[in-house]
Amino acid sequence: MSHDSPAVPEVTARLVFASGEWTEARARVIERSARWRRSSALMQLGLWLLAPIVFFIPPHLPWVLVVLVVGGMRAMSRFREHRTLVSLHGSCPKCGTDQDFRETGRMKRPHLVHCANCRWELRADVPLSGPAS
Repeated sequence: MSHDSPAVPEVTARLVFASGEWTEARARVIERSARWRRSSALMQLGLWLLAPIVFFIPPHLPWVLVVLVVGGMRAMSRFREHRTLVSLHGSCPKCGTDQDFRETGRMKRPHLVHCANCRWELRADVPLSGPAS
């Protein structure tokens, strides 16, 4: 999965603490189209092509099952990836520490991040930047 950060525009986001306090943050988010999600999921299912090969490694059946399950899980994850968080930078509303958050990748609803200083859980609210093509 390639993330070309400079090509992804930066948008304003909010970091929200459980009590409702929030601070402004900057985020880079890639909106994923249905076409990208389908093709990426199909590429992940390509792992299933390894099933006949790993069958010859003893014990035979568990390796085949592992390949099928891992391929299916990766494909489902890609199919559900409507948005990808590339970067998130802001200050914690609880302790005020300015930082780059490490919880990037597929954005969940809600997308939770953790402050590196106070270890509190924060919710990252990033507005939609428009429909993906």
